[in-house]
Amino acid sequence: DNTNELWWKDQGIRKNVFHCFGLCLCVFYLVHDQSLLTGLQALPRWNAYFGSPTGNTLGLIASSIFLPSIITAFAGDYIAAHYGRKIAVWIGSVIIIAGAILNAAAQNTGQFVGGRILLGSGGAITKVGAPALLHEIAHPRLRGIIGGCYYGFYYFGSFTSAWLTCELFHDWSWRMPCVFQVVGPSLVLLITCTAPESPRFLIDHDRNERALQILAKYHANGDESDALVQWEYQEICSAIAKEREMKKTSYLDFFRTKGNRKRLFVLCTLSVATNWAGNGIISYYLAPVLRQVGVTDPSQITGINGGLAGYNLVLALAAGLNVERVGRRPLFFAGFIGMFFSYCFVMGLSAGYANTGNSSMGIAVIPFLWFFYGFYDISLTPLPYHYTSEILPYALRSKGLAIFTSVQNCANALNQWVNPIALAASKSIHYAVYLVILLFLIAFTYFFIVETRGLSLEEISLVMDYGRKEGREKAKELGAHNAHVEAKDGMDGASQHGDKAVAGHVERV
Repeated sequence: DNTNELWWKDQGIRKNVFHCFGLCLCVFYLVHDQSLLTGLQALPRWNAYFGSPTGNTLGLIASSIFLPSIITAFAGDYIAAHYGRKIAVWIGSVIIIAGAILNAAAQNTGQFVGGRILLGSGGAITKVGAPALLHEIAHPRLRGIIGGCYYGFYYFGSFTSAWLTCELFHDWSWRMPCVFQVVGPSLVLLITCTAPESPRFLIDHDRNERALQILAKYHANGDESDALVQWEYQEICSAIAKEREMKKTSYLDFFRTKGNRKRLFVLCTLSVATNWAGNGIISYYLAPVLRQVGVTDPSQITGINGGLAGYNLVLALAAGLNVERVGRRPLFFAGFIGMFFSYCFVMGLSAGYANTGNSSMGIAVIPFLWFFYGFYDISLTPLPYHYTSEILPYALRSKGLAIFTSVQNCANALNQWVNPIALAASKSIHYAVYLVILLFLIAFTYFFIVETRGLSLEEISLVMDYGRKEGREKAKELGAHNAHVEAKDGMDGASQHGDKAVAGHVERV
């Protein structure tokens, strides 16, 4: 195409990457969940202000960010489908800012929980709009890398949050990091104000000329006759035309074909796995876990939390940048198997410390917490949203992301409500439950995760529908056809007919 081989030397792709970076910052609001909530629990002033919440109360505070998201995710789908992906991102970001301000100004537990409810409500809307827009505007040769890095940007907020929860004078030790939550959504609004709307959305709403201009501007430096731009444009037009010949898309479409049922099972499993792989205890309740193994100094807990956040940031982005080189299945396998063995050591050493009081066993838990999170960072941080977005065809993408977000938050709410109660009751049994879940996820990866490395969104759809062997053969045929089309200066009627047939399949499944 009409671009430089090195993306940073190409004006159009630089702008494209900049806008995608803004969309990646949509996950910044989750800073209030893991590192911030862990850090706040380590602060004497926060505990004194809110009465040192434990058990049910602590579970309510942790889960309150997820409960409203179960519903608002579907509002995100409606907004993204009818008013645009970018509008959904903007509305969600404004709600997040309102929640952050209420959090910082909270005078009691009810107001603090109310702020978290707003954070979760807005966050769910952005988590539907942002991944969809990112995958639909990203340059084809960078889509896999950018998509893999999307959720890794959470750790930018996590890292700053962990170090902001330090002991300051009066209540600003916990109010300041709450105020800092507005930085992420504010940057999102600033960066995406110049971002384009999804070309697919524009064509779906009869704004074809604008869609072609956007594809040309960001994928070929304004050359509307570029072979890649023309192929993308014709492909989208064919897909939308085929969709209009069919009845209106609904959530029931996920149950109508074998390929869609598989997509639904995969996205629901991954959405639950993001917080049911054992990280729910380590991330949200790191402070109580460390106290159980003898680490009680707030400054030590803050230091461990901050170091862990920086470590997570490096590994998550490294995995995201190499997702096309390594592949999805190897990263999933390495992550789940590594988490399983790390968790075995955490469980065993924690039990040993509880039974003997040996401080060496307690301290030995800490590096295995880091090992566990390292394996989490290379699998369940970069892949779930990225993999879910790419296996969904356009007609079902925002709906699938809404289901993913809703199921994820429902599972997270239950997880965060139960964890503090279960930790207080029976630690060993509670740890063992997560070992069983990790074994299931290893088997799930083997049987249901299809490798998508190096494939376009249309080729991925074929692999999901026809299985690995037949799907790859059809994908190769499609790839050869596309290469033939792109080599031409224009598209003849036969080529357009071929594209329509393929695109029709993609939208129909």
